[in-house]
Amino acid sequence: MKQLIQSFKTGELGLFDVPAPICQANGALVETTVSLVSAGTEKMLVDFAKKSIL
Repeated sequence: MKQLIQSFKTGELGLFDVPAPICQANGALVETTVSLVSAGTEKMLVDFAKKSIL
């Protein structure tokens, strides 16, 4: 399974192979057919991660 992962420190995006999720007892596994990456939201999270706690 492929997953798009973004580094909070650098903002760099990477495509990684990750294990497929496992359905737990009494759970439901949902298959995503379409997804959208919002550049504005992702940029906001990277900017927030770069800020100091103080």
